[in-house]
Amino acid sequence: MARVQLVTDSAACLGDEAAAELGIAVARGSFAFQDERHVDDERAWREAYEHIRAGARLPRTFAPPEAAYLEVFRPAAAAGASILCLVTPFDVSPSFTTASAAMLTVQDDLPSARIKISNPGVGHAGLGALLVALAEQAAAAADLDALLGLAEALEPLADALVVPESTRWLAESGRLALVEEKLGDLDEDIPVLRVGTRVTGIARGGCHEEALAEAVRRVGQRSGGVPLHAVVAHAAAPGIAEEAADRLRREHRVERLIVTELSMAIGAVVGPGAVAIGVAPAGAGGD
Repeated sequence: MARVQLVTDSAACLGDEAAAELGIAVARGSFAFQDERHVDDERAWREAYEHIRAGARLPRTFAPPEAAYLEVFRPAAAAGASILCLVTPFDVSPSFTTASAAMLTVQDDLPSARIKISNPGVGHAGLGALLVALAEQAAAAADLDALLGLAEALEPLADALVVPESTRWLAESGRLALVEEKLGDLDEDIPVLRVGTRVTGIARGGCHEEALAEAVRRVGQRSGGVPLHAVVAHAAAPGIAEEAADRLRREHRVERLIVTELSMAIGAVVGPGAVAIGVAPAGAGGD
C-alpha cells in the first residue's frame, strides 16, 4: 500500500477502471427519482440519463453517507496509511460534512490515524484530473504533507468546465437564472459553465459545437501551457465526448486523458447530452 491512501466521492469523474488503476478509493453517493433510489455507478448514470431524456424529472442527488467513507477510511488507517480525501465542492455536494464525520469516528477509535479532508474548489472532471496528478505522486511514495502541498499548488491551476446540450435542464434544476445573471439572456445560445465552489456561466456559443470549442480553448488557460492531465466526462454523449477529447489533444499538451461518464451530482444540474472537461497540471507542481 502507498504511504497515503487517496479517497474521493463518486461525484468526481474518474471512472471505476481508472480509479482502481490509480489506487484511488471512491465513497459512493446516490440519486433518486420519485419512486426509486440508485447508488452511484456508471451503469446507473447511463440508464438515468436515458430515463431523463424520455421525460423523467431530474433526480435528487445525495452525498456519500458517513458509512461509505468509513468503509474506505477504516481499512486504510488500520493498515497504517495516512488518508487524503478530496471532496466535491459544497455547492454541488455536501460530501465534506459526511467525510469529516467519518474522519472523527475513525480517529476516536484510532487516535493515531492521520486523515485530512480537503475541498479543493474544483469539481467533477477537474477534480478527477487533479486526483490523477496526486495519484502519480502517491504512487511514488509522497507523504501526506507533500500531497497536501501539491494539492494546494495545483488547485488554482486546475479547471472544470461543462457544456450542456441545451438550457432545458438548467431551467428545470433552477440554475438558469443564475447563469443568465452573468451571461445575459441566452435565448438559443449554449453556455459554458465553470463548476468550482459554485456553478457559474463564463462564456456562450451559438450552438453546442461552438460552446464546446470555447470550453476546450479556455480550460487550459489557468495552467499557463504546462502539460496536462485531462478528463472528459459525458452524460450519455460518447461521440461528442470523443470529439472534445480530440480537440483537447490538438490544442493542449495532454499527457493523460480519461473519457468517462458524467456523475449524476452535476448531471442532475445540466442534464443528458452535457460534456464536461477537466484539467490539472501533470507532474509535481506542473514542472
